[in-house]
Amino acid sequence: MSSPGIHGSRRNAKRKTIDSSDQATDPSFKNIRRCPHSGCPTKVPICFAGATERCAGSGYTSRWYHTSAAEHYCNECFEHYYRCHKDGYEVYLSWKKLWSTHGTTDASIRMFMTNSVLPFWVQCRECHKWRQWSKSTTPIPEFLKNYVCGTMASGKKSKLENPCEVPEDQRVALTRDPSWTHLISSLSYMKNSPAWPYLTSYFPDKLGMCPSDHEVFKERKTPVMHKYLQPFVEADSSEIANGVAPDVMEEQEMDEFPEYASIPSMYLAIRNICLTLWNLNFKEWLTKERCATQIICRGLGRVLYIESLDKVLWFLTRRGLINVGLLSVPRSSQSSYISNKFIKPNPSVIVVGAGTAGLAAAKTLQGLGLKVTVLEAKSQIGGRVCDDDSLGVCVPMGAQILNGALNNPIAIICEQAGILVNSLSDSCEVINVNGELMDKQTDERMDFHFNAILDIIADWRKGKELTQDTSLLAKLKEMHQQFLDESQLSFTTDEQKKMLALFIEEESLMNFHISNLEFACGDTLRNVSALHWDQNEDYPQFSGENLVLPGGISQVLSKLAEGLDIDLDTKVTKVDYGEETVKVVSENGKEWTADKVLVTLPLAVLQDKDVEFSPCLPEWKSKAMKSLGVGKIEKIILRFPRPFWRKKIKDCKVFGHIPEKQDNVGYFNVFYDFSTDKVDKMYLLVTHLTGSALKLRDRLDRDVVAACMEVLKALFPEETVPKPLDYFVTKWTKDPYSKMCYSYVPIGVDGDAYDIMSQDVASKVYFAGEATNRQFPQSVTGAYVSGVREAHKIFSTLVEDDT
Repeated sequence: MSSPGIHGSRRNAKRKTIDSSDQATDPSFKNIRRCPHSGCPTKVPICFAGATERCAGSGYTSRWYHTSAAEHYCNECFEHYYRCHKDGYEVYLSWKKLWSTHGTTDASIRMFMTNSVLPFWVQCRECHKWRQWSKSTTPIPEFLKNYVCGTMASGKKSKLENPCEVPEDQRVALTRDPSWTHLISSLSYMKNSPAWPYLTSYFPDKLGMCPSDHEVFKERKTPVMHKYLQPFVEADSSEIANGVAPDVMEEQEMDEFPEYASIPSMYLAIRNICLTLWNLNFKEWLTKERCATQIICRGLGRVLYIESLDKVLWFLTRRGLINVGLLSVPRSSQSSYISNKFIKPNPSVIVVGAGTAGLAAAKTLQGLGLKVTVLEAKSQIGGRVCDDDSLGVCVPMGAQILNGALNNPIAIICEQAGILVNSLSDSCEVINVNGELMDKQTDERMDFHFNAILDIIADWRKGKELTQDTSLLAKLKEMHQQFLDESQLSFTTDEQKKMLALFIEEESLMNFHISNLEFACGDTLRNVSALHWDQNEDYPQFSGENLVLPGGISQVLSKLAEGLDIDLDTKVTKVDYGEETVKVVSENGKEWTADKVLVTLPLAVLQDKDVEFSPCLPEWKSKAMKSLGVGKIEKIILRFPRPFWRKKIKDCKVFGHIPEKQDNVGYFNVFYDFSTDKVDKMYLLVTHLTGSALKLRDRLDRDVVAACMEVLKALFPEETVPKPLDYFVTKWTKDPYSKMCYSYVPIGVDGDAYDIMSQDVASKVYFAGEATNRQFPQSVTGAYVSGVREAHKIFSTLVEDDT
């Protein structure tokens, strides 16, 4: 083997040294011991410790101790620290006490040698060669960032004229052998990991972090992450969307990184560092260069960890855990992240639809170096995100609320772009048809009761087959009636008659909750599956506070659309994928060709076959497409000269209307206060029609508004409710380019339909949109995530596989 490095200290003159090349070829050296570790390729070990004048160096020792295929220490250095009468024993004892206090791994002498004596390795920023560095000084990130060959620990330069010309140590190459990790007998853990302060509920060594760093971080102030970011799932806590368990390699990670199968804690250390760094600065693309300065550990393991960073960062980016939102791959990093090894020159993609999914996909694909053209039938982008500002204030005609801000990519985009967001309180005052505020205890009791019924339904459906499915409404009524029967309620005495009045009020509240659930599902519960209506809850969801964007969600889409090639007023009527390239034809006969096409049209448009596919889509695809339910909701927006409701509804922005009977479910169930005090007479209420109430949509707008006004007058009898100055009634179900609000799972269908919807056809036609996202359907976030998902899927088919 070659010498440790170009600026390693010279061996003490009293130490016996033997040239390793002579030793390897001269048969007279019969007393030289090889490493006893099975499979170790090192013929002539070199002691990395040099702890005593008696150190064997590369000469004879009675025993070699193996830490990796290229790193060993001699018996003399072992005894220097291990024997109680030796000078190094107190050093080891002090380390052992600290390690045992904060770690779980055995505080053995081998672990001590690996984590306190093994030298650091650094990489030159000019020639990129690896050099053995100091044993006694832990390098800091700034030093690692600026290191060049010949730089000493003191900061002084080597006297060598051209230190970069010195060959790299041969031991470095061993780390690139796939078997190297399997020959590690003692891990060198990460020093000063930036992830440490956020993982204090875990044992550090289980996460590949050095337990002896506890004293270092005890005095440090922890940097604060943004309140919408939580990359790690806390111990014993529920799973959260886009959060990872810091102590577990997921199955997908095990498949992606087999080289870490034998040392998973070191992969966790690297992954957790990357996640921490990006979440602390989510407005910049996380590069290998930034991460490398924070990957600090002793030994040659650092070579492997740094050289695998590109792959780790790219994996985390594809997973949507880092580099999310408006960020693009920096030009300086493109060769590292995306290889630039396209299978064919200038690959191209056509995206059909400029809604959330289409724009997210196009933005991602363009950032990855592909030529992207977006075709949109409407005269504006946005799809089912549509905000109207004709009144002087933003009025959300489509999607309006961002559910669950924590780790939500839309919330992250808002912060990246400086888009104002407001928290939406969970509180909702509920009013009956007599204009009386519902007693909070009654409200809370019925809320508990309704959720208890849903829990009972969840238990009922365990082990059920699709053939046993029924409507969610029927099952709700059945379970509620079962509760009443078991309660054996009777109302005969005066006291019981008072209870009857309360019972009737509570029954009305049941209708309110049913109406709310219809809004969540997008259709009357008569059509919704009792078995699988909430199938997405089987997966981690976005949690935290709900958000409203005062300027509308369309602001986010405008940011995504910047710099994209978008053809508006272009209705696609045919997608021909029968040849090597895909041909897309518009209504006026114009044609485009590309390597791939991504279809992001609403489910209802696809079901109605407004776009012809040639060849016809396979049966498995068409069947899934037809099986999912098409949700239909319409909004009513009213502008008033004064906020007459605020005398009764004082501390919240939402109030509910309790339907008097089942037939009234879905009629103006909840009212949202979208007013602004910055503009005179700009007091807005937004409500909706769902389920059976949608029969009103066929009437004139003024008739719909008149029906809504009757409800408001009943809710506020003490007020002289003014006539609205303006109003809007949406027509999403009649919009030929939408025809719906969002998808749902109907009776006899399960969540597999979403997965099938997300599958490509012939590796040429891809699909995105909320109806292709099993985990996050029915949401703007789900549409966005599906677009990014398909972008990476498409990209992976257009580049060479480096593995």
